[in-house]
Amino acid sequence: MTSPSPGPRPFPVAGPVHPLDYWLSPELARISPSGAPSRLRQLADAQGARAAAWSSAVSGGILMVLTGVFFSAITGNLVVILTLGPLGTALTALGLFSWKRVRASLPDTNRLLISRGPGSVRSALWTVALMAAVQGGILATVMPGAIARGGTSVITLAGCFVLMVALLVVCILIPSAVISSARQSFRQKVQEDPVFRKAVEEDLATWRDPYGNAGYGPL
Repeated sequence: MTSPSPGPRPFPVAGPVHPLDYWLSPELARISPSGAPSRLRQLADAQGARAAAWSSAVSGGILMVLTGVFFSAITGNLVVILTLGPLGTALTALGLFSWKRVRASLPDTNRLLISRGPGSVRSALWTVALMAAVQGGILATVMPGAIARGGTSVITLAGCFVLMVALLVVCILIPSAVISSARQSFRQKVQEDPVFRKAVEEDLATWRDPYGNAGYGPL
């Protein structure tokens, strides 16, 4: 009597070819095209996009408080600061909490987050400068009338210009700066935070490219 043949053996899953430190190497990143896809870059870019959004929220909340202080001081009406102050403080607190949470965990790369804006800090600076120049030109046309009405009108116009430029910085420059440094910030986070590093190592051990044979890195 023959014994039944054993069933098919499960196909072994190969472990990672290289350790995490290999993929994190700045030298490897420098010799690799910046546009070449990798899992580490996908994680870093996704985390950077979310961190940029919450960084903008933090600075936007601070700007709301400053706007309330300015207009309350100009008008002598405390309603502005009593309205914008709590809203700005709440937005800043929410932004800080969410920013820390985003930075402390690996992002869900299955959820697409589209970021629209300048692709670099230099481009963002040029965009802010151009839009500020346009706004300054518009305000310059009404400045003679403000000067004729007195110093308060001049201060009001100048303050409005500063606040508008600050809004451009909040909405354009700060997110671009965070996104531009996302990969370096991700590398630094892995090197300095043991808990975060362990999460990345676990991802390295289990991740496989669903569309081909892409490597885990470089970053």
